Amino acid sequence: MLREFIPVLFSIGVAVAIAVGAIVVALILGKVGQRNQGKDLAYECGKDPIGGGSARFSVKFYLVAMIFILFDIEVIFMYPWAVSLMEFHRSGLGWQVFGLMLVFVLLVEVGHWYAYKKGVFDWNKRG
Repeated sequence: MLREFIPVLFSIGVAVAIAVGAIVVALILGKVGQRNQGKDLAYECGKDPIGGGSARFSVKFYLVAMIFILFDIEVIFMYPWAVSLMEFHRSGLGWQVFGLMLVFVLLVEVGHWYAYKKGVFDWNKRG
């Protein structure tokens, strides 16, 4: 019975050996290179880390992010609906399902219209 587990134990041993070997090699090679202030700085997007770590964002940034999520959720719900619409049509429920999706899209568009009237999409407006 133990003979059946030998390949599994061998695989676990190889995985542990690779993990420990990678850590040991990283420790050895990491201490070989010369350190300077440029290498010790945090690197993010090619920009020098100047200023505070938590920059303030405008509220408009978060509003646009929420509207993007709204579009994203709309597409997530519409794709499976569009795929299965033909099946609903064959069963005689096609127009009812189409009407429900139309109500959903209209409700989402009312939200977009409200955001537009509030000036969320106007980047030149302060606030």
